[in-house]
Amino acid sequence: MVYDFIVNRILKGIWYQFKWGAISLTDPIFYLFLSLGFFGLYVPEPDIELSLGILFLKALFEEFFFRFLLQEGLDRLLKYRWKLGPLSLANFLASLAFSCIHLIHQPVNWALLTFFPSLAFGYIWQRYRSLVSVTILHFAYNAFLFYQFM
Repeated sequence: MVYDFIVNRILKGIWYQFKWGAISLTDPIFYLFLSLGFFGLYVPEPDIELSLGILFLKALFEEFFFRFLLQEGLDRLLKYRWKLGPLSLANFLASLAFSCIHLIHQPVNWALLTFFPSLAFGYIWQRYRSLVSVTILHFAYNAFLFYQFM
């Protein structure tokens, strides 16, 4: 009985993630943020080479930690009340942490530039609460930056 309850909750959670991820793909705001990823074509290409598979996994793990755990946890702690326009305080704090963690392997100016895409990822998370949409968006930004399609 407990096993069925746990499996049922997990399956509902997975269904929710994919359902809202698919719905987010119909949102013009999602595509607006996706198009902003093209700015990655105009910055110097990183010195490191990563496969598309690694870039996807990196985006998935970062979004799981910074959106699903950190931003959602902060939002719940703050009871979803603190907002500046459409962006929550939790989004700002998670984006700040996201930028700071990039200081480990990136120069300061590059790490600071991750703050603005992180706000976009956080906004999409606030809107849909789906790791699918934010992972796709984050992966696209990484792909534009690392591959520059030239």
